Amino acid sequence: MISRRRFLQAAGGIALPFADVGWRAALGSSPELPSPAEVSFDRSEPGLARGVITAAPARAQVDGRWVSTLAYDGVFPGPLLRIREGETVQLQLRNRLPHKTNLHFHGLSITPGGRGDNVWIEVPPGESFDYEFTVPKGNAGLHWYHPHIHGDSAVPMFRGLAGPILVEADHDFEHELDCDDRICVLKDVGIDGDAVAEHRTSDWYFGKEGNLLLVNGVRRPVIRATRSLMRLRLLNASNARYWRLKLSTEQPFHVIAHDGCLLDAPREADELILVPGSRAEILVMLEPGAPVDLLYLPTPRRGLVATPVQPILTLEPPPSATRVVLPSQLESWTRFDPGRATVERDVILSIYNICGRFLSFDRVDIEARAGAREIWNIRNVDVMDHPFHLHTWHYEVLDVDGRAPPYPIRHDMFNVREGETVRIGVHFVQHTGRTFYHCHFAEHSDQGMMAILQVA
Repeated sequence: MISRRRFLQAAGGIALPFADVGWRAALGSSPELPSPAEVSFDRSEPGLARGVITAAPARAQVDGRWVSTLAYDGVFPGPLLRIREGETVQLQLRNRLPHKTNLHFHGLSITPGGRGDNVWIEVPPGESFDYEFTVPKGNAGLHWYHPHIHGDSAVPMFRGLAGPILVEADHDFEHELDCDDRICVLKDVGIDGDAVAEHRTSDWYFGKEGNLLLVNGVRRPVIRATRSLMRLRLLNASNARYWRLKLSTEQPFHVIAHDGCLLDAPREADELILVPGSRAEILVMLEPGAPVDLLYLPTPRRGLVATPVQPILTLEPPPSATRVVLPSQLESWTRFDPGRATVERDVILSIYNICGRFLSFDRVDIEARAGAREIWNIRNVDVMDHPFHLHTWHYEVLDVDGRAPPYPIRHDMFNVREGETVRIGVHFVQHTGRTFYHCHFAEHSDQGMMAILQVA
């Protein structure tokens, strides 16, 4: 079996304990974790959610100061899209930027064409586009949105164009889950004067990281919990930073979801690593007494910024303990059966390219049949890690260098370390159309490390 450390360095997961650094946030001076602003939806017609979101240059609050940046609806990070399984979403994107833009609904399994998650759409400055899609059953969870204009996504994303999506549904286990439920958008940023720092030449090779580690736009906020059980929904909205997380008390937590997909049961973990674009949900049990820090720990990868261990979020227990019940089961799904796969492919990752080719809009790199089950061997022949993202369809990791994962997980993001081969299983169900697979360092995909998938 592959070690839990190695597997969940890729997926976001368990590793060996880290020494207690003994830090505690100064609660008297730390801000309360702000809830994300939300896009206002008109739901006056049953089953329909109508909303508007505007992308524009802005003076936005970043860590308590006003900074010139790019923003959705003037806030950093962008506002939450709170939508529901089964409803039709009509979302108008208004472009007030000086350049073209669009939206990628990262993690949503919706049509990649038409007015859905269509990354081929380009909205010129001063114009608008009306997205419309119905959220299928099975999409409940934490996802996110950001621009996906080839060659011009990394800079706008780093400057602030990213925001969370929460798809709601009624899960059986949640009736027993008496918890404090919080969305945490993890995003690093650099500030130069009163503006977000510009990209340097080296950022296009290693991926851009910022020196400020923010949760919902602020440093080291505090959650003054209302329950003894905390549910943290974590989104890595960074361009290239890996967020390696651990509790300061050395106590474990329980992982219940990755990349918007519930696990079959809660899984105990000591650490969690979120690669760019990935999400996870964890349950933390708070004991009466002293606060607990969620610590950021460095992740070894080539080209990373030397960021020290530091608390990024403090969890303050409620004044009196409340009931804690951990669910024994979460969600069941049909596992990928390698014996039913009809196609096996090699997908080779190298710097700026996939299978030795840079992105070309005139070429389809993989043609797949609707309904087919395929095995992809994701081989990293580069000298650095690459987080692999597939649009529209989640996949299961079958093995890493021949070693099976510790438990079944569905992904749309997985880290492929230098020299590794990750074997994934993809079932092309529900949707057809043309979309992308790529490295999710935003700088790498802008440079051409992206390829086209056609499912028909």
